[in-house]
Amino acid sequence: MGVKAISTQRGEAVEELVRRYQAPLRSFLLYLGCAGNLADDVVQDVFLSVLAAGFEDRGHASTSAYLRRIAKNKFLKAMQRARREPPMKDLDEAEDVWVELRSPDRAGNRYLEALRECLAGVEARAREVLGLRYTDRLARTVIAEQLEMSESGVNSLLVRTRKKLRRCVERRLAG
Repeated sequence: MGVKAISTQRGEAVEELVRRYQAPLRSFLLYLGCAGNLADDVVQDVFLSVLAAGFEDRGHASTSAYLRRIAKNKFLKAMQRARREPPMKDLDEAEDVWVELRSPDRAGNRYLEALRECLAGVEARAREVLGLRYTDRLARTVIAEQLEMSESGVNSLLVRTRKKLRRCVERRLAG
């Protein structure tokens, strides 16, 4: 096999790796409390590190766990450089919950059902902001303009609403 063929195969493998794992990895970082722009940087850094190390795919579950571990460590290092504490105290426990919720069994379905029920109780303005941010994937600045709010107001509403939703979902799952 020639150098060009090997290079082409490697390039295709890299594209597939990024295509398959980029969005879930970013979602995982956001779940841990990583800000969106930092999550993008960390995801990019994860793939650069993995590729530089000569990564070999060992199946979906193993690859996912490996990429999450690297992302979590890079997120922690970024927080240390910024002299900030991560939003969640136990990131390993958070990862365990993440894996459980994303598994195809009933735990994930129960979580989604609880989240739907909790979202129904969110006031209209907050639900609109959530939709613009997470469904339409609009930046906070764009949302602020559209809704005639300040950017800090949008951010504050998102933080409060996510906390409220997290507590609601936890209560529903516990009882």
